[in-house]
Amino acid sequence: MADANTDRPRRAPARRLAEAVLKAVGLFVILEPVWMLLPFAGFLYGSVLHIETLGRNPYTAWLTHFVFPVLTLGWLGPVLVAAGLALFLIGAGQIYWAKIRRSGLVTGGLYRFVRHPQYVSLTLLGVGLLLTWGRAITFLAFFIMMFLYYYLAKSEERTCLRLFGPDYERYGERTSFLFPGDRLLRPLRSRLPTFGLPAPLRVAGAFLAAMAACFALMWLIDAVKVAVRVVPYLAVTVPLGAPEGASTQPPITAGEAGGVPFVQAGRLAVARGPYRNAWASGFAEDLLRRLRRSDALKEFLAFLDDPAGDAAIVFCGPLEKPEHPGRPASPAAVGAVGRGPPPDAAGPDRVRLVLLRCALAPGADIRDALADKSRRVIRGGCIAPVNLGRPEAEDIVEGDVVRPGPGFPGEERWDFFIRQFAAQRAALPQPPAERAALVPGRAAEATLVLVRAPILRTRLDPAFAKEILDSLVASARFRDRLRKVGAGDRVVAVAFPRPGPDWYTEHHGQPQVSVFVILAQLGTGAGLDGLFRPADRELVAAFTAEVDFKVPPPNDRVDTFATIGPRRDLEERWRFFLSGVGGKTE
Repeated sequence: MADANTDRPRRAPARRLAEAVLKAVGLFVILEPVWMLLPFAGFLYGSVLHIETLGRNPYTAWLTHFVFPVLTLGWLGPVLVAAGLALFLIGAGQIYWAKIRRSGLVTGGLYRFVRHPQYVSLTLLGVGLLLTWGRAITFLAFFIMMFLYYYLAKSEERTCLRLFGPDYERYGERTSFLFPGDRLLRPLRSRLPTFGLPAPLRVAGAFLAAMAACFALMWLIDAVKVAVRVVPYLAVTVPLGAPEGASTQPPITAGEAGGVPFVQAGRLAVARGPYRNAWASGFAEDLLRRLRRSDALKEFLAFLDDPAGDAAIVFCGPLEKPEHPGRPASPAAVGAVGRGPPPDAAGPDRVRLVLLRCALAPGADIRDALADKSRRVIRGGCIAPVNLGRPEAEDIVEGDVVRPGPGFPGEERWDFFIRQFAAQRAALPQPPAERAALVPGRAAEATLVLVRAPILRTRLDPAFAKEILDSLVASARFRDRLRKVGAGDRVVAVAFPRPGPDWYTEHHGQPQVSVFVILAQLGTGAGLDGLFRPADRELVAAFTAEVDFKVPPPNDRVDTFATIGPRRDLEERWRFFLSGVGGKTE
């Protein structure tokens, strides 16, 4: 016993470190669903753990998804959680009662079957959590926790052998290690080859093997889940009003040149951006359609009435003048990467336009001018604040139009916007696909699909999901937003309800719901089920809307729209929202 006591201080620091790591990882695994249900979840995952960085890379974004669907196998997960917690408390009660009574080695009760019932109970609790709330990070943490449990249990057994000697040795011979029945595998273990590696190498190799098994199992479960997934949704046709008649101006087309996406009608072009409002589906098209009807801009754009001549290229910036107009925006300024950008204080329909009159080189067109500025010369410009939320009969210009003189820094403004486009593209995980022109007001109705995810209540309570859908359809503001973004025909609005600002305090009352709406263009011949087959649809754009259930009908419950800027990877958000969905839910 003297040797054992001498050896104990040398082992103590390593053991204390292992126990501390185990407790931290175990606490994270057990309480991960709790973190997600508390108001500071955004702070924990955003500011502390910086988990949003995983979503910036397609190779790591899946770690934020669900491996198992939420409530896999129904209520079996919560039952296992309750059973694991109960067994843990029973096992802990046996240990602490023995300490109080100073009765020595505990061999009865749960310890009659396994030597570490508390670890078995925590494992059972962890499996229940995974079947209830099977996020990839929780899945990974569970495997790490199990790995640490094994080595911590081995360390505890060495301690018990030093303390209880032959009594513990006889106890170990007649009981299982961690799981009932695992003692039957002892003869098999004796036949396995041993490589005589040092302990650090054995532990490192075992850890790598455990992680390989973890990732392989995650991939397999996810593949099976996607193969059998049935997405629960509700669909309705939303009236948008009478479609507008054919315009007398040239047809609107879309293109991209020099990293600048744009829409064009004749010699007038509007860039999609760089300000995020101008990235909204239908925004640039609506702006292009209404610019020529503006009395405030009529004098400046009069040169477009000539049969041939200069072109006008329009860039969109924030309504408030930037403090440093010659400095490109930083990546943090061009779009949020958390749950979504905060609402624009000026609203989603207001921007400040910089209109540039450009003389094109012989044989050049607007695409050439954007790709190579040597193919054009800026001859003048004008700056105007506009509001596309104003009624059709009113002028979109809202405020004073500034017509700078000969000293207008047109080239400086041009370079500023081009640098912003370049910064936005560099921040994207992959270059955005070229979007077709979607002209607002051309469809009399649109299809709205409400996916009953990711909020679990929308699947468990069909009436709640239906109430969200009815609130969206009844909202004049929401219908107007669908019209402005060009929804209709093959462009479907797909809404994913998420917890709103007061969800955690009013979860069982009248909560606010934040709806993430993605516009998806269906391929020819594809039905609504084609939305969930990537080959049959293309994601076009997105916006968010807030639904407040405290507002009584027939008042409009929908308010506070926000445009999703170019940095948001829509395909990634789509996969994330659906990652918690499995097979049939009803």
